[in-house]
Amino acid sequence: MLINIQFLRMAAAMLVVFYHTSAHVSSSGAEQGAFFAISEAVGFAGVDIFFVISGFIMAHTSFGVSGFTASWSFLRRRVARIYSGYWPFFVLALVLYAWVDMQYLQDAKLLRSVILWPAYPLLIAVSWTLIFEMFFYLLFTLIIAATDKRRNLLLYSLVVLMMVFALYSQFIRHAYDPGSLEYMSAAEYYMFSPYLLEFLGGALVAGWMRIPVKDTGRLWGTLLLVSGSALFLSGGWINNHYFDGGIEQGYTVFYRVLVFGLPALLILAGAVRLDQSGLRAPLRFSLLTGGASYAIYLSHTLILIGLQKLGFNDYAGSLEGWAMQALYLSLTLAILGYSVVHYRWIERPLHKLFKRALRVA
Repeated sequence: MLINIQFLRMAAAMLVVFYHTSAHVSSSGAEQGAFFAISEAVGFAGVDIFFVISGFIMAHTSFGVSGFTASWSFLRRRVARIYSGYWPFFVLALVLYAWVDMQYLQDAKLLRSVILWPAYPLLIAVSWTLIFEMFFYLLFTLIIAATDKRRNLLLYSLVVLMMVFALYSQFIRHAYDPGSLEYMSAAEYYMFSPYLLEFLGGALVAGWMRIPVKDTGRLWGTLLLVSGSALFLSGGWINNHYFDGGIEQGYTVFYRVLVFGLPALLILAGAVRLDQSGLRAPLRFSLLTGGASYAIYLSHTLILIGLQKLGFNDYAGSLEGWAMQALYLSLTLAILGYSVVHYRWIERPLHKLFKRALRVA
């Protein structure tokens, strides 16, 4: 049981919450403050941490298994997990936008949104990452079916091929330039995105972490975690000074993966190595909040939009800078608390029902 991975999942989800909350802080007209300014510069990259964790978990949980039966079981487990957590918030989003913004509800591609098929606009905007996750699951299903002892060789080969293709697309084809990206096919956008390197990198980290580091595990874990965190935060400075705060856009996905994907891999490796050496985050807190990370991620934009409709932003903007910032920070903690309750009483029971329906052990 990797306790630090659970804690890292929660931290990644909360980074995204802070990022979207910072936009509401700015819209209130009050002083943003240092915390939310930093969140605006780096918070979106919680998604990059999610992607490397996803690759790690898939590889970690499938060591030593291969063949059609194992791959089919793996895919059913992932389908049960992703849709049991997603569909309740899809229904909530239908109700919310019927109240808040009927035009958006009419414009959203509902059928594609509900099955997580590439489309724009999606009903829940942040669910674009789940489409990538679904592709990752399908890819790893094929990897489990086709490989066993040679799996690492395949993963390394895919990393090299994707790096070459990413360089070719970025600097020779200019596929991600404005005016070109808009005409990229959905198949290429999802199947050959630089984000795939984060997923594959996480899978490779899972293999590296199986190599024991006797008495120096805690030292190496600390060095990896600290250096990764420092590089991750410095990515915010790079974002602001070289990309005008817009590195999260699709046009700069190559640079985003370079600037935030590599630190995310170091953070992941450090967290796992520390876990292996016995230095772990609080057990119960990590299990609850890590388990609730999916609910945190899917619920927070809906909560922020609903509260904005109720006048929360107008009220917050009428306060002094520090009071407004404290109010929004309290809101993020409330989102965390709600998500834990949702996870325990709604998501987990639904997940069990889905697993029964799909005959997943």
